[in-house]
Amino acid sequence: MSLMASLLFLGIPILFALLLILIGLAILAFEIMMFIDVISNPKISDDRRLAWIIGMLLIHPIVAIVYYFTDRRGRY
Repeated sequence: MSLMASLLFLGIPILFALLLILIGLAILAFEIMMFIDVISNPKISDDRRLAWIIGMLLIHPIVAIVYYFTDRRGRY
């Protein structure tokens, strides 16, 4: 039996799928935290808040990361 066949037999694709699921859940949790922070951040105006919310709903992971490094950082 070749090395590749033995790795596939041991369930390496299942581990890879579980890793992808865990990464996806971590990204989702981060996005939810940033969404809640946008809603509860008193330092940003209503117009900017609306822009952040729309951006997070449309282009969620990228906008959540940008929000984290721009407006959230100034909050604490």
